[in-house]
Amino acid sequence: MKRIVSLVLALLLVVGLCDTAAPARAATGGKLIALTFDDGPGPYTERLLDGLKERGVKVTFFMVGNRINRYTKTVARAYQEGHQIANHSYDHSNLANLSAAAVRRQIQNTNALLDPICGAGTDYLVRAPYGSTNATVRTNVGAPLVLWSVDPEDWRDRNATTVKNRVVNRARDGSIILLHDIHSTSVTGALAAIDVLLDQGYEFVTVRELYRRRGVAMENGVSYSSRGPNGTDLGPVTAPEFSDEAVDGQLQVTLTAQPGASIYYSLEGPELNQASKRYTGPFTVSTPCNVWAVAAYDMNGSRSEVVKKTFTYPTAKSPILQVTDGTLTLKGRTEGTDLFYTLRTAGSQEGEKQAYTGPVSLTPGTEIAAWAAGEGYLDSAAVRGVYSDRGNFFRDVFPSDWFYDAVDEAVQAGWTAGFAGEEFLPRQALTRAELVTLLYRRAGAQVTQAEIDECPFRDLVKDGIFRDAVCWAYAREIVNGYDGLFRPNDPISRQEMSKVLTLFLVSQGKVLPEDAGAVQIYSDAKSIAGWALPYVEAATACGLLQGSDGKFLPAGRTTRAEAATVLTRVTEAENRLPDRT
Repeated sequence: MKRIVSLVLALLLVVGLCDTAAPARAATGGKLIALTFDDGPGPYTERLLDGLKERGVKVTFFMVGNRINRYTKTVARAYQEGHQIANHSYDHSNLANLSAAAVRRQIQNTNALLDPICGAGTDYLVRAPYGSTNATVRTNVGAPLVLWSVDPEDWRDRNATTVKNRVVNRARDGSIILLHDIHSTSVTGALAAIDVLLDQGYEFVTVRELYRRRGVAMENGVSYSSRGPNGTDLGPVTAPEFSDEAVDGQLQVTLTAQPGASIYYSLEGPELNQASKRYTGPFTVSTPCNVWAVAAYDMNGSRSEVVKKTFTYPTAKSPILQVTDGTLTLKGRTEGTDLFYTLRTAGSQEGEKQAYTGPVSLTPGTEIAAWAAGEGYLDSAAVRGVYSDRGNFFRDVFPSDWFYDAVDEAVQAGWTAGFAGEEFLPRQALTRAELVTLLYRRAGAQVTQAEIDECPFRDLVKDGIFRDAVCWAYAREIVNGYDGLFRPNDPISRQEMSKVLTLFLVSQGKVLPEDAGAVQIYSDAKSIAGWALPYVEAATACGLLQGSDGKFLPAGRTTRAEAATVLTRVTEAENRLPDRT
C-alpha cells in the first residue's frame, strides 16, 4: 500500500524543480501521460495487458523481485509488447530503513531476475516502496528514482469506478499516475480511465518516453514525479525502414532509423531485447527469410513497434559450365535470366564482367567464374573452373593451390586415368587401391592374365577399376594383403605409402640409398612402426616424402593432391637413383 506522508508530499514539490530540460524545439505532439503499475506482476496483470494491447497503450510496470519467478511469462509478454519494465525492490522493504549494502541488494537482486528477459545491460528505473527515499537510497540505487504526481489511492477503495474517476479528474499533461496491477478493481478502473483520456486527446507513454519526448535526460539518484509541457516534443520512436539489393548472389539488407536511435534485429523471431544483434551496417541474407527489427533510444521503454519484413526473392540457378578443347560454353537453367562470366590469367587481376553470348576461346592457365542474374532474381552462386596450363579442365584445382602444378602434370601424363576427372577431389583421402593404380599408370604397365589368376585377394571386384593395378603390384611384391583381403578402399597411411613407394622403385630396378639416420629429422620418429622404419628411411632419403612442421605423422592420411605431388618426386628419384646391375 502507498501511504504518502507529508515528507513525501514536500519532496514532490521539490522534485518538480529537479527536471532540467534540453534546448526546446517547436512542439509537435499533444498531451502526454504516463501510467505506472506497482507491486506486480500478479494474477490480474495478463488481463491488464490484454486491455492495453487492444487500446495500443504503453505503460510502465514497477515490479517486485520476489514475484517475478512466479510470473516470468507475464513479465516477458509485457516487455515484448513494448511496456517499460522497472524495479520496485526485491521484497517491498522500506529502503530508507536499510543500510547501503542492503539497498544495493534489493535493487541488484531484482535486476538479475529481469535481465534474462530484458537482456543483460538493460537499465531499469527504480521506484522506492512507499516513495520513501533518503541520501543512502539516492546514492546506492544506481538509477533514476520515479515518484508520481497522481495517486488515486486505488489500494484503499478497491472500487473500479472510483479509480477511474480519480484518474480522469486528476490527470494533467505530463502526469505520472500511480496504480497497482495486483488489484482487479484497479485494472478495470485503469482501462476505463484510459478510454476517457484517449477521447480527451491524451497520448499514453512510458516514464522513459515522457522524459525523452520532452528533452529531459534522467539522472541516477535524482527523483522525478512529472514532466509537464515545456515546448519540446521530440516525437515518438518510429519503426525502422528496410531497403535491399542483390549483391554477389545474396540479398543485402539495409536498415535506417531516425537520428540517434539504435536498431536491433533478428532473423529468428520477434523476441528482441537489449542482448539482440545490433545493426551496424548492411548485412546479407539467404532467401526466403524473415527479418524483425526495432528502433530504440532505449530498448526498455523507448522503442518503436517491432516490424517484420519477408524477403522471397528466388535465387537463379547456377549455369552449367563446360570447357572442351579450350572452348568455354555456358548453359542457363533459369528462364528469364542472363549469363555472365569473368576470366583471369596467371598473374593478372580478375577480368571485367562480360555477358555471355556464345562459346569463348580460352588460353591455357585461365580461371573462369560464371553466374546467372536477372530482374526479380538474386544472382546465382558462381560456378568456377580453370583451363590449366597443360590444357586440362578442373573444377576444384586452381593456380593458387600449392598442388596445382603436380596435379596438372599427373593428369596430363595420364597417371590418374581411371579415377581423376574435372573434379579431382584433391583434399580427399587417398585409398590403398588408388595409390597402386597411380603407380600402375605411372609405370605404363600391363598386367598378364596369369598375374590376375594368381592374385589372392577376395575383395577385388571382377573387372573392377583397380583390379588390374592391384594384381600387377602383388605380382611384383609391391603390396601384400590381410589374410586374403586387400582392403582397396581403406585410406593409406604415410608409413604404408612409404613401403609401397620404395618397393615400387625396387620393382623398377632402382637401388635405394643406404641412410639409416634419415628419420632422425622427425621429432616423432619413435612413433614409426618397426616394420615401416626401413621404408620410411628409404623414402625420406630418396626425397619421396617430407615431414610437416618437423613431424612425419606416420599414421596420418595422404590426400589425392599429396599423392600427385609424390608422383612427380618418383620421377625425380628414378632419374637420380642408380640401376640395379
